[in-house]
Amino acid sequence: HIIICQTRSHFISLRRYASRRSNHNELPPYIKYGFIIPMTGLAMGSVYAYYSCLDYAPYTNRKRLICTNPKWEQEMGHKQYKELLQKFKGDILPADHRASVTVQRVGSRIAAAAQSFSAQYGQTNDTTNATTSPYTYTVVRSPEANAFVIPGNHVFVLTGLFRYAHNEDDLASVLGHEMAHNLARHAGERVSESILMTILSRLVLILDPTGILFTLLVPAQQLLVALPHSREHEVEADKIGIVLASEACYDPRSAKIDFQE
Repeated sequence: HIIICQTRSHFISLRRYASRRSNHNELPPYIKYGFIIPMTGLAMGSVYAYYSCLDYAPYTNRKRLICTNPKWEQEMGHKQYKELLQKFKGDILPADHRASVTVQRVGSRIAAAAQSFSAQYGQTNDTTNATTSPYTYTVVRSPEANAFVIPGNHVFVLTGLFRYAHNEDDLASVLGHEMAHNLARHAGERVSESILMTILSRLVLILDPTGILFTLLVPAQQLLVALPHSREHEVEADKIGIVLASEACYDPRSAKIDFQE
């Protein structure tokens, strides 16, 4: 009797399972296969985004992904420029200071070379737009040996740099290197990488809500993407910077001295 009851119970379970399978098969296709549509859209969108953001760096023709607009980059640069002026307020040397005059003179020649470089090697309007804004030169009193250019063609030089830039050739090699970052739109490239990594992080969290894969993604991104690309940017800026210094009639051999120091 017990065996018969167990058999009947098992038979009833099979019928219920078959009924559920039958009901599932009767579901509309947009419910049964609903996940296929968004996944297909995501895949197609990713392919479109990849090819629409594909670009080549000027002079080196390095293939890269860059999703930002040059106009947006310049607007962000102008905003950052105002913030930096407030940050360095009180330490900015006047325009008639000897250091400011020197930076202005050398920077103007490098900027003219950048215009020529853009006309010769620029492959898209993006590169041309990088040189249409007039350059500004700001010298800041600081022991730090540094110089940088932000989008919008705003040049900052910290006075500690003059401990190593012994003449105008040395200064030209440094400014050429920094302006090369701007010409190659390395800032926009870094922002694009950040956007792509943010999207990838969200997808990883959806696939693995535990966050284990996400904790592995962050160091992997630094090791496999950020650090190699940072080195690529520096090497690329070295190459373009030497071209700019030479075009401006400065001795490009000073670049070797600066990089060694």
